[in-house]
Order: sequence, then C-alpha cells, then structure tokens
Amino acid sequence: MARKTKAEILAIAREAKRLLDDEALTEILDELQQEIWDQFRSCAMGDVDDVMRVQAEQHGLESLRRRLRILVDAGVIAEKSEK
Repeated sequence: MARKTKAEILAIAREAKRLLDDEALTEILDELQQEIWDQFRSCAMGDVDDVMRVQAEQHGLESLRRRLRILVDAGVIAEKSEK
C-alpha cells in the first residue's frame, strides 16, 4: 500500500469527520447497535453459532467506528506536524 501524502491524509480525515458527524449515519449505526443487542438477548442458551454471529456483527460495527476515529486522529496529527 502506497504511503499517503499529508494532503491526502487531511482530505480523508475531513471525510471521516463528516461521516462521524452525520446525523443520519449516526442514527443508522445506533439502530444497528440496538438490533445487535436485541439479537444477543434473543440467542438461545448454548447456541454458540448464533452468539458468534452476533459477536461478529458487533465487531464489524465497532471496527467501522474505530477506523473512522483513527482516520480523524491521523488528520489531527498530520495537521499538527505541518506547523
């Protein structure tokens, strides 16, 4: 993977911040989080496959949010290093 320029990092960070601040996306992610919680609560005791599936969904959602925050943080760091 090619190394990104500071300008590219800053542009990606702005887009990630825009997504994190987007009310519609936030609402969708919150709804997905609630669905995951509801699915977890409805898993039958001992149903390992179902619990693992729900856990994978939770992990994916957390990964998306974490990646967006990482991109925003990378922009902050790039911006500070420009000064």
